[in-house]
Amino acid sequence: MQRRFLLTPLIISLALAIFAGPATAAQSDWSEGERSRLRLIASPVDGEVMAGIEIELEPGWHTYWRSPGDVGIPPRFDFSGSENLRSAQVLYPAPERYNDGTSISAVYFDRAALPVLVTADDPAKPVVLKLSAFYGVCKDVCIPADGAATLTIDPQPKDDPRSRIALKEALTELPQQGPAAGLAIESPQRDGSDVTIPVVAERAPKQAPVLFAEAPDGAYLPVPELGSHEGGSFVYRLGFSSPQEAEALSGKELRFTLVSGGEAIEQSMKLP
Repeated sequence: MQRRFLLTPLIISLALAIFAGPATAAQSDWSEGERSRLRLIASPVDGEVMAGIEIELEPGWHTYWRSPGDVGIPPRFDFSGSENLRSAQVLYPAPERYNDGTSISAVYFDRAALPVLVTADDPAKPVVLKLSAFYGVCKDVCIPADGAATLTIDPQPKDDPRSRIALKEALTELPQQGPAAGLAIESPQRDGSDVTIPVVAERAPKQAPVLFAEAPDGAYLPVPELGSHEGGSFVYRLGFSSPQEAEALSGKELRFTLVSGGEAIEQSMKLP
């Protein structure tokens, strides 16, 4: 029977691990990169185990979400060199929208912790998680960075408070799947070269909510622009360069992430 090393990303009562045995720890060594460093961490969650990728950046620098936006380098995480590993799925906390005056990107500033769902081939044996990472870091200029880390995850790890705190924060920042109370993304509509997406953010603070959009297979999408809004209702627009460009995505499932006042949701919907 397959055992997953995480039951659900919504669990917030966590216990962490100092792993027993040689070459076993709650964190890997840091891997130094351009203006940044990277390591692996791990934690049990209600008897299951979650791993994470932790990236620290120099002050004022940022790295990119899974879909960078107008510019940037999407991160690539390769676990193919791991041992006793069936699968590893990286999860992404909600990003920030960053406008540098010429382009708009989806980023993490200063630090990012990305949970990783790990499934072992044999749950009775340790997983040797080996990561090869490629990512971008930016301030005034953008620089490609890489790193490598190895962490042995024991089937029965013990508590480590530092890893627990980092992973607990990351879990609480994951977007909820589907609508939440007072927060929803409605069906997109296509009209010529424009796609409009109505959203509801009833508890929106003084600052308007932020919408991120992704197309399947990494296809290009314009950055959503805020249009009309009244009360808790907002309309975002994807402005394509031509009706044909918008029509090419007809019938495709787009993924939207809406961030408002410390809350985030994610919904996938087909473009008519």
